[in-house]
Amino acid sequence: MKFSKRVQFFFSDMLAWLRTKIGAWCFVLSLLFLSLDVALPVWRIMPLASSRPYIPLHYNIYLGVDQLGSWYQIFAVPTLGLGLFLFHLILQTIAFRKEKLLATMVAVASVLIEFILLSAMALIVLLNLSYAA
Repeated sequence: MKFSKRVQFFFSDMLAWLRTKIGAWCFVLSLLFLSLDVALPVWRIMPLASSRPYIPLHYNIYLGVDQLGSWYQIFAVPTLGLGLFLFHLILQTIAFRKEKLLATMVAVASVLIEFILLSAMALIVLLNLSYAA
């Protein structure tokens, strides 16, 4: 089978998966969490980045802030989220052809992972706002 036919079948399977109710809801929720994961640091941290060369990236309960970095390092979490989102979308599409339950489980796991990454980003933003004062 030609490569173009395989790609065409892959995208037709992806559209079929996204037309299902659970596939559409999980896709929309994951995309919403991912977009909030990007928008939150742009909205709250980018204005602070011009006044400070380094921003806190990690907090440890025993040592306090233990990792500082440049402003662009804050986007490591959304980059990880985007990579996982695309990987899970590919995995869901492949699994949908043979095992619909597996595709559903991967979709729900994708939503949960994106929510966890959004929570981590919210805590990083709160950490930066508390040290901005």
